Amino acid sequence: MKILMLTWEYPPRVVGGISRVVHDLSGRLIKDGHEVTVVTYREGNAPYFEIDKGVKVYRVDNYMINSNNFIDWIMQLNFNMIAKARRNNIKRRKI
Repeated sequence: MKILMLTWEYPPRVVGGISRVVHDLSGRLIKDGHEVTVVTYREGNAPYFEIDKGVKVYRVDNYMINSNNFIDWIMQLNFNMIAKARRNNIKRRKI
């Protein structure tokens, strides 16, 4: 199965628990024979694309719109991650 995960946190960005959960779940799904792609926020010098133990990881910058709070920031980032997935024609299967 092809699986696409969108998350604002994936290593090396670790703020809370979601980074570890998505990383571990992705690794487990790869071991089970699935194709996993993660689209996430790019922080610091993290590469825009890498293959992390079989997981294709695309990182995006957030829009340059100043957000006043976390909810606005996440909403802007969600739009950018969806746009990245569409631009790269990343296929996903609806469950």
